[in-house]
Amino acid sequence: MIAAAQPQITWLERQHDFGVFMEQDGKVSCQMPLVNTGDAPLMIVKAQAGCGCTGIDYPEAPIPPGDTAMVSITYNPAGRPGQFTKQVLIFTNTTPRRTVLEITGNVIPTAATLDKQYPLQAGSLRISQREVPMGELPKGKNKTQYLSAYNASTDTMVVSVTGAKDHLSPAIVPDTVPPARVTALTVHYHSANAPLWGLNTDTLTLVCEPLGPESSVIPGTAQIHVMAQVMEDFGSLTDQQRRDAPVAAIGCGDRIDFGTVKAGDVVSKSFEVTNRGKECLLIRRLWAPEGEGVTCTTSKTDIKRGKSATVTVTVDTSKQQGEMLNVPLTLITNDPESPRITVRLVGIIDKI
Repeated sequence: MIAAAQPQITWLERQHDFGVFMEQDGKVSCQMPLVNTGDAPLMIVKAQAGCGCTGIDYPEAPIPPGDTAMVSITYNPAGRPGQFTKQVLIFTNTTPRRTVLEITGNVIPTAATLDKQYPLQAGSLRISQREVPMGELPKGKNKTQYLSAYNASTDTMVVSVTGAKDHLSPAIVPDTVPPARVTALTVHYHSANAPLWGLNTDTLTLVCEPLGPESSVIPGTAQIHVMAQVMEDFGSLTDQQRRDAPVAAIGCGDRIDFGTVKAGDVVSKSFEVTNRGKECLLIRRLWAPEGEGVTCTTSKTDIKRGKSATVTVTVDTSKQQGEMLNVPLTLITNDPESPRITVRLVGIIDKI
């Protein structure tokens, strides 16, 4: 008995990696060669792709025994940045009748997409944000925050970070970043070592460098700002300790009015801080935003029961940009009910 002639498909390639390429460069294509190693004509009956981003072109005519043919696969990266893996199903008149072909690649986004997702730039490194906010931290508590960064080049880069301090431990993981891949800046904050009560602001510097010579990586640096509000931890106080706690009373209310002052003048006013509680009241910090020309001093930082301290506030009006004085002054104490009190410095600056 003579066996019936049968087609037989042999693929010379079933996978293709497009590597790293730019979204702006448009569609990419590859060809998957096959050979009819049987003794009857081979037919590609149909082809299916997983989504509309992948196109398939194949011969519709029968492929004679011994002949080679090509299946062409096209990938459209528009609006699809990042790594991708796509599969294509090819159905033929052979056994088995279905073959799975696969394409992979990594798409570097367009400038518009990068600007939206990674607005901060350090050479070829794109960074998701400029600030790392830690929020409010009780003294002694630790916190970890992250931001992501993206290698927008077609070569591997090295990323490092400087600016570590006793209360600040930054790290880049991984520090060697392949093209079109993401790395992370990890920031560990140790509030017990923070230098100030209240707002602490620190600056880290990210550095991007090429891994080797003749690289497309553009070196660069970017500053990242880390902010934390470090406050007293009152969570463990007992009811009795709260009853015995210090109580801060401000003699000026919620504002100090300097009235109308001539531009360029340096003016001062004072107010009293009184301890109406039982335990000693500690003035942790007197703070006003930098660049406003405001300085403040206190006659003492520890105030016993029933006693007061005099706080003197001085304003250099030459540092004020507008005609209205409106600057917050923050008083931080160990009063568990009102650990942070804001006094508004107001007035009119006569620039005539």
